[in-house]
Amino acid sequence: MNAFSPKIVLKEMSETFFHYIIQNPDYLILVASCAFLVSYFIRWVLKNGNNSDDEDGGGGGGSSENDDDPVLDLPPGVCLPKDKPEPELTA
Repeated sequence: MNAFSPKIVLKEMSETFFHYIIQNPDYLILVASCAFLVSYFIRWVLKNGNNSDDEDGGGGGGSSENDDDPVLDLPPGVCLPKDKPEPELTA
């Protein structure tokens, strides 16, 4: 019964784990790279969480440079005028 005490089991598991990592250091690199990729993906999703296809108008679409501009809900095929004014025709 004493062989299954939590302290002995934890000690044996930690010794086995460290022995395995010393013999196979490539798994440590694999775990570290997976942790980095998961954290990078979570940060990317949180940063780009505003979906431009939202129908509720909740902060989606457009660039974040002009925050004071209103968000326009234009129908498909209609776009905003270009920044450069077109030349006027004179007769």
